[in-house]
Amino acid sequence: MSAVATTDSLPVSAAHPVAKSVSALSSPLEVEAAEQKRWLLWFGLPVLIAAVFVGVVFGTGQQWYLGVAGAAIVFDIGVLVWLAMSSDTNALIGDTAVPAH
Repeated sequence: MSAVATTDSLPVSAAHPVAKSVSALSSPLEVEAAEQKRWLLWFGLPVLIAAVFVGVVFGTGQQWYLGVAGAAIVFDIGVLVWLAMSSDTNALIGDTAVPAH
């Protein structure tokens, strides 16, 4: 018996589930609105956390809260990179392109 599975063991549809694509939404405006909500949630929340902890520093005078605010900003930089790399609005360019004559 071999440790490598044959191609007959699983159908292709079961081996590779279909991910939700941009074309599943009906219009480019809906895709852009969903992307905007995703950016506001993932990019805005760490900024809001940092702002709250900077306010706590001014309110209490304890400077160690700045470490939490700084960590939130560093985390937000990673989130920014992830959001930019995973954005799928560029797929809309092919849908709206005017064909050449």
